[in-house]
Formats: sequence, C-alpha cells, structure tokens
Amino acid sequence: MRILLVGASGAMGQSVVRFVEQTTDQVTVALQDKESNEESYEVFTTFEAMSQYLTENPEAADVIIDFSSPKITDDVLKIAEKHQTPLMLATTGQTEEQEQLIKAAAKNIAIVDTHNTSIGVNVMQALVAQMTKMLYPLGYDIEVIEKHHRYKKDSPSGTAKMILKAAQDSIDETTTVLNGRDGVDYERPHSEIGVHAIRGGDIVGEHTILFANNQETLELTHRAGTKDLFVRGALQAARFLVNAEPGLYDMHDVIG
Repeated sequence: MRILLVGASGAMGQSVVRFVEQTTDQVTVALQDKESNEESYEVFTTFEAMSQYLTENPEAADVIIDFSSPKITDDVLKIAEKHQTPLMLATTGQTEEQEQLIKAAAKNIAIVDTHNTSIGVNVMQALVAQMTKMLYPLGYDIEVIEKHHRYKKDSPSGTAKMILKAAQDSIDETTTVLNGRDGVDYERPHSEIGVHAIRGGDIVGEHTILFANNQETLELTHRAGTKDLFVRGALQAARFLVNAEPGLYDMHDVIG
C-alpha cells in the first residue's frame, strides 16, 4: 500500500513513518512544514506542488493518511477529490462547516473520518453506549475525564467528544454538557454530563467515563501507552479504504 502522508513532520506523522518502515507498506509522498532531501519519499511543502506531482504520477499513492491540523482539512479534501484518492482523516477540531465538506466529498471518494484510530477506543465507544442505556435510567450520573500531554491544543479532545456522543445518543431525554466546573452554589442535575480536560507532561492520552449513584461508582478507562496504537489503527483503516466504495465511514466500519 502506497501512502500519501499529510503532516509528516508532526509527532503522529513521524510515528507513521517509523512504523511503516517495519511493514510491507510504504510512504511514497508526504506534505510537511519544511523541505527535506533526507527522506526516502517525495516531500512537498505546498498543496499546489504536490497536486502537480500527483497529476504527473497518478499511481504514486493508493490512500491519503492525514494526521495534521483542521486548518488544512479543506485543502486535503480538495486534493483527495481531485486525484480520486481515498482519505483516512484522523485530525480533530473541524468546524461544522468542514464536517459538511467532508460529507460532500464522501459522495465521490471513500473517507474514514475519526477522532481516534485506536481499536480499543472504538470498542470503548460501543461499551459506553451499552452502559449508558443500562445505568442512566437507574439514576447514575455521567462524567467524562480526558488527559493529554501539555502540547495538545484542542480541548476537550475529539475522543472525549466521541465518548460523550455515544452516551448522549443512548439517552432518551435531552442532556446538557458542562465543560469543567466552577462556582460555589451549584447543584448538579442528573441530565447534565460534565466533561473535564487535563493537560500536562507527556501523557499520550487517557479517557475515562464515570457512572456514579449514591452507592457506587463505575469507571471505564482507555489509556494509551504509545502513539503506535494510533498508527496501527490508521493503517488498518487505510487498507479498508483501498477497496471501499465512495462513502463516509468510521472505525466501527473498519473493525466490523
């Protein structure tokens, strides 16, 4: 599998490069911030130059993997559509307008859009739905806590939002979301779900959903030990996309 990697110079991009070197897959084209002549793949710093290369070399990439920034999601979608290349979109923080652009592009190409490529996190999402259906009607309150390294820019994390959505979609009444808590005279309603973000050090990623009533507390936690788990999931999704029909998919489609 030949990979066009967007965000190759970032932490996740470099993890993809290192991991792929141990497989039969290959990074053949990359978009990154700085020019480089030291890589084994073609490096570009602008979408225009990369698009020209892809026009001249239409077999250069079987799939695009994007671990960059929502600031360039629009341009990534344009490249993917123009060159009819499936897209593994693993960035977080897209606007509602960008989400609509993703849906529109998926009419022409296959896209996996996910906030977390970890297999475990996506299994956790399914478990959250089941637990919420069982526990919320019995009066259990729900809170979501996420922890990441000090350099993570968006908050709450995309994965926390995935977990939150899984819980909300499993509740038959309207819920409200409170990001963090502050104040001295506020009583928590049952229909409220608190979401809390912690930033510090080199925490790869940790997500917990808490169910609590007056007698007990249940917690479900996913803890990432290394970025390689995200790379492994992204590559599995990319292989899925190579033979997929145009459409919008998520990791649940990938793992079945």
